[in-house]
Amino acid sequence: MEQKNDYNINSLVKSMKILEQLVEKGEMSILELTESSGMGKSTVHRILGTFKSIGYVDQNKDNLKYFPTLKIFQLGTKASNRIPLKKIIRPYLQEIFDKCHETVNFGIVDSGDLIYLDKIVTSEPLRVDLEIGNKVSAYCTGIGKAILAFTEGLDISKIDFVKKTENTVDSPEKFLEQLEFIRKNGYSVEHEEYIPGLTCIAVPLKSRDGRALAGISISVPSMRLNEKREKEIVRLLLDTVKKIDTANY
Repeated sequence: MEQKNDYNINSLVKSMKILEQLVEKGEMSILELTESSGMGKSTVHRILGTFKSIGYVDQNKDNLKYFPTLKIFQLGTKASNRIPLKKIIRPYLQEIFDKCHETVNFGIVDSGDLIYLDKIVTSEPLRVDLEIGNKVSAYCTGIGKAILAFTEGLDISKIDFVKKTENTVDSPEKFLEQLEFIRKNGYSVEHEEYIPGLTCIAVPLKSRDGRALAGISISVPSMRLNEKREKEIVRLLLDTVKKIDTANY
């Protein structure tokens, strides 16, 4: 039972519940939000109209469902800059970059998507730079796979295996094989599954009880990668992640 707070603004509480549901589900109709929230249809409609007017919600013109906009995500990204774990990780990203001179990434998985929280981009002319705050499918990315392999209660049936490239994993069976490799070896290698010509090698950052909190990766154009270089990068990542103290997470 929720503790009563005389300072609560009930309309704000209701509004935030609607917004939280949209962020969790991705896209919902007024009827779906009415049923899930227990609020009246007119109340839900007014809340959505308000959020839409200030840019936090928009409406799909095809099915008329509402969805959260990037403005919410941008707000979350700004907040993430103050996350203690991100501050802890930054020096290690720099250490990795100084040794490999390739793009280093730090990210988390939320609702099946990989979100990049920090990165150091290589100065090499041939590179791919996904902006901080970008949201991509976790199942076909190095960090995403590394995290999902150590995610408790992962429901594979909820993953829509869409082919991004010719190499993208396209079945639950293949994906489970990849996760098993990651659990056994402690790292993931994603060969051009999300972006043609780009290989991403990643390791999970785990809590004391073995859950994946986040992941660190090194992205390398495939033409600059050979077997020896891949092994060097794997060792660099595994050695570095051992130094990171996540006991309080």
